[in-house]
Amino acid sequence: MLKRINVLAMVLVVFCSLSQAQNINSPYSRYGLGDIVPNQNILNRGMGGVSTAYYDYLSLNFLNPASYGRLQTVTLDFGFEIYDLTLRSQNPSRKYSDASPLISYFNLGLPVIKSKKKKETILGVVVGLRPMTRVSYKILRTERLTTGTLNDSVATLFEGIGGSQQVYIGTGLRLGNLSIGINAGYLFGSKDFSTRRIFLNDTVTYYKSNHQTKATYNGFHSNVGIQYTAKLGKTTVLRLGAQGRWEQVLHGEQDVIRESFEYDANQAGLRLDSVYQVNDQKGDVNLPVSYSVGFILDNSGAVGNPSRWLIGVDYAATKWSKYKFFNEQDPVQDSWEVKVGGQMIPVSGKNYWSNVAYRVGANYGVDYVNVDNVLNKWSVSFGAGLPMRKVNYSNQTTIINTSFEFGKRGNSSNAVQESFFRFSLGLSMSDIWFIKRKYD
Repeated sequence: MLKRINVLAMVLVVFCSLSQAQNINSPYSRYGLGDIVPNQNILNRGMGGVSTAYYDYLSLNFLNPASYGRLQTVTLDFGFEIYDLTLRSQNPSRKYSDASPLISYFNLGLPVIKSKKKKETILGVVVGLRPMTRVSYKILRTERLTTGTLNDSVATLFEGIGGSQQVYIGTGLRLGNLSIGINAGYLFGSKDFSTRRIFLNDTVTYYKSNHQTKATYNGFHSNVGIQYTAKLGKTTVLRLGAQGRWEQVLHGEQDVIRESFEYDANQAGLRLDSVYQVNDQKGDVNLPVSYSVGFILDNSGAVGNPSRWLIGVDYAATKWSKYKFFNEQDPVQDSWEVKVGGQMIPVSGKNYWSNVAYRVGANYGVDYVNVDNVLNKWSVSFGAGLPMRKVNYSNQTTIINTSFEFGKRGNSSNAVQESFFRFSLGLSMSDIWFIKRKYD
């Protein structure tokens, strides 16, 4: 037990330290609640994000809580990633790259009720913490204003920080081949964005201006899911899945600031005059309807055996046109995405590399941001599930899941094009914790 506590403590320390290091410069994170963090387990990211109909006995598929009914042992699932982002602007032609470690999720799954006959879990519970969105951008633009008698160069700094996180508890109930589940939790976040303008003039002194909005929000957040498994043959099954959330409302407060300022010796903003300010303005954040449906064709044989191979397809959509932030609409649009992927285990038991799960996938869709033109997005991925050697005379099972993803958002018709590379690493540790010892 002491070893398990030490592992949990180490994971929490890493989680907290990486949370402080998150920093990615994406101008598209200005819109909505920010860039949407992938909502799949790292295992599923290696298959292009296919996860709606996915379940197994050694990982936690938190996208679809119906999968919790398949848990057999206590499972700790932790993931982080290295995210490398490259921006390319068309006019003027520029390039910028940045990389940062980011938290993926931290989950703990518990099998609660087992069937009396088959001794299999029929009710599982998962508690977890994960980021939902990220706001992080800092862009400096210089230009010349020629309006009327005005003929001056100006520098404009666009900056934003924030994001949202969710702490949740979910449960899944399995009734034969049918499973249903729900995640319910608390979502909280902030969004601080500003536009600072400085006139570059040698003869006339202009005040620097700052237009800034600081907002915080929080509220109840949930999603439900369902999965069904149909046997097609002796070794082949068809898994069907669907999950989604209804329209939900978060409550928040914001400060709206319009001021002139000057930089002090430490380059911090020092207010000169307040032009307009409203503090603690209450409002709502309307989150739109979101859903996904999918299927997986699985060649696994007997229940509990690892899949020799599986292939699946997901379709996901979100009604972002219904999104509102303090009763204001952003330049966002309805988004959709198609995901295709699969997994293969060559020959279980032959040697170590024949026990590794190899994964590959791809996805394509339309992004929720709609600034100048439609933002198309795509990515390809591959990954592996690397089993670690079991400790003698124990029930511990540990799998290291890896995922490598490369993709793009936007093309030559958009003002800014993003390309990214994401390396993700997940650690899934399973054990039987609550069995009483028979021998000492």
